[in-house]
Amino acid sequence: MKNFLLYGSIITMLVGGMTAFGQEKSAVGAIVPANFVAQSASYSANDIKVVGTINSGQTSKPEEYLHTSKYQAFVFEGNGHDRVEVTVTGAKAYVALADSTLTPIAGGVGRVSVALPYHGPDTEAFYILVKSLSSQPARLSVHLQQSPAHHVQPVDATR
Repeated sequence: MKNFLLYGSIITMLVGGMTAFGQEKSAVGAIVPANFVAQSASYSANDIKVVGTINSGQTSKPEEYLHTSKYQAFVFEGNGHDRVEVTVTGAKAYVALADSTLTPIAGGVGRVSVALPYHGPDTEAFYILVKSLSSQPARLSVHLQQSPAHHVQPVDATR
């Protein structure tokens, strides 16, 4: 039985390797390196400069952003499961959401859309972190659109 499993594994690796090799040969186009900003375990308060607060439906005044190692941040209040969409305009920029402990929630280039994590029933502070990807100074605006979670009333089992 052991030999059967060993030979089966070897055959599977060979067939899989040939399939992968055939796929590489038939791939069209050049391989282009991609560069993504990695999410850290938590953002450092030393790398963030809070520039203001923002409410749902509001667009910030254009802020001057320099290509530095610091994120500029806006603070907003939200509840778990709220839907949030953040859009950055003015130049190419990385935008991320973090909770009150600066733990990353989501990130993207120019826009991020996500449901906020549920940490309990209380309203809490969240951060919008913005970092210009341009090597030149840029004036960026941040827009926040937030919609509350849809709560479903539990069915009364006693009726």
